[in-house]
Amino acid sequence: MPTGSVLARTLAAEIQVGSNRRGEASGAAWLYALPRLAFDSIACVGRPTDATLAALAQAGSNLLIVDRGPEDRQHVDDVARRNEWTHIRSVDDPAGIGELPPVDLLVVTEGRAQEEVAAVAATLAAHLRPDVIAVLPAGILDPLTDADRQTIDLVMAPAWGEARWVAPRTDEAMHATMRDMTLDMRPISNRPFAGIARGVRPLVSRMFRTTGWAERTISVTGDRASVTVEVPAYVGSLATEAGMDLSGWGWGVAARGEYDSQKVLMVLIPPGAASPTGLVKITRSGRHAARLENEGQALDRLMALEVAEGRVPQPWFVGRHAERAVLGESALAGAPFASRASWNADCPRLADALAWLTDLGAATREPVPAGTVATSLLALLDQYVAVHRPPPTERTALHDRFAAVGGIDGPIPTVVQHGDPGIWNLLVDPAGRTVFLDWEASEPDGLPLWDLLYLFRSYAVATSRRAGTRDRLSAASRHLLDASPLGDRLVLAVEAYRERVGVPAAAVEALIYGCWVHRSLKEATRMAPERLAEGQFVRLIRRMLSEPDAPTLARLVGGRA
Repeated sequence: MPTGSVLARTLAAEIQVGSNRRGEASGAAWLYALPRLAFDSIACVGRPTDATLAALAQAGSNLLIVDRGPEDRQHVDDVARRNEWTHIRSVDDPAGIGELPPVDLLVVTEGRAQEEVAAVAATLAAHLRPDVIAVLPAGILDPLTDADRQTIDLVMAPAWGEARWVAPRTDEAMHATMRDMTLDMRPISNRPFAGIARGVRPLVSRMFRTTGWAERTISVTGDRASVTVEVPAYVGSLATEAGMDLSGWGWGVAARGEYDSQKVLMVLIPPGAASPTGLVKITRSGRHAARLENEGQALDRLMALEVAEGRVPQPWFVGRHAERAVLGESALAGAPFASRASWNADCPRLADALAWLTDLGAATREPVPAGTVATSLLALLDQYVAVHRPPPTERTALHDRFAAVGGIDGPIPTVVQHGDPGIWNLLVDPAGRTVFLDWEASEPDGLPLWDLLYLFRSYAVATSRRAGTRDRLSAASRHLLDASPLGDRLVLAVEAYRERVGVPAAAVEALIYGCWVHRSLKEATRMAPERLAEGQFVRLIRRMLSEPDAPTLARLVGGRA
């Protein structure tokens, strides 16, 4: 008798609307180049940016901001109150700080003069630990003159605002690697100028990569045992525990992204090599640690499968430091999928990706009673109702489709599910094979077809947008619902998957709706509560329910009268 769980990880997760909003990523990329990420007490001379303040608030048990006046102090106090950071104090006169735990990290923001830093350091002298680490902009000398201290210089880019990458100044090979990864430029999201930005970006990026003029330098000082040009100690220690020696490896930190859930990357180049062979992913806070650890577990499971060879990264080590998850894995060579796709129904890259997901489903299928699948889909619907508050007719329509799965004769397979196989998480390797990255949303007991549908949707949206369709719902519906050559390709892919993996035809409709219900819940974490109805997946579900006889949709579910 088939047994097993279905979507256990998904159903156990709490959905918090707006918990992962765009523009709320913490900054201070240089922090990840330090020997450790947790400090007892941090003193910051000058008001940091809000993104850097968020990173320091995460890193320090106590945080003192020495600013220039009441306006700066009020801003810091407002940000701290809004985020409920009770361990932050802001003062404009360090002489009146009173009790302060010994400071083990001193940060000086850009624009401070040497005399100002020296004066503040002199006032704080009694509170500075002998082994305090200091992060200083170019031209500022270490306020501590102990002979046992040393300085390393780091190059950062771009030359303004939050850094997108950081690397030791002496490692030109890593600088070139970071420039080639186009990590110099900040995303330009100002809509009136977006078209101009897209046009000039290739030229400007090429100029950045070849000249490096948009970079700046900072210094890190501290005791000789910890402040070195070697891979930061917190990463090196985890690697050593796993039996891997990173001595002499080149390293650089890449911290792009506008969502706090996006990981900081440490790129690793072995001694004597010209290109990276490893990556270390680091969460920006502890609240995202479980997702990254889940990726490590997923990669471990995949290593036992022949189908995964060369298609997914190899896990090297995983652990926690300062409540953050740290995952080391191999770096796979390849070009972004979007740079190799032909954006039509006959695209060989699309065909390869769909075929591999089908192979993965066939290799990992586990039979589960149909009633268990129905129960899980109905539990997912409960979450959808709690978040989106759909009208009764919509709730009933979804409930009836999910409940009907329980009446299917025979089992339905679960599969190992990637969880986020959008085209942005795919590479095309030198052999032309599709490589799947970023397995942190993986489910060991996922539902069949979901990965295939989500991958296809991301391809369909990109295809339509290249043809001039700007609205994402229209871009997706053009091929998921309406008649088109790409829609025909989807019908064939679903049928091939269904037959290969053993998915009952009667389950396809519920699986399609379940996929978009699941994606709507993930999307809700990135949206403001008052804008939930504008979500692209909610709108897709509602259009599907209103147009059940749309040509491609009707063919997918077996035809509806």
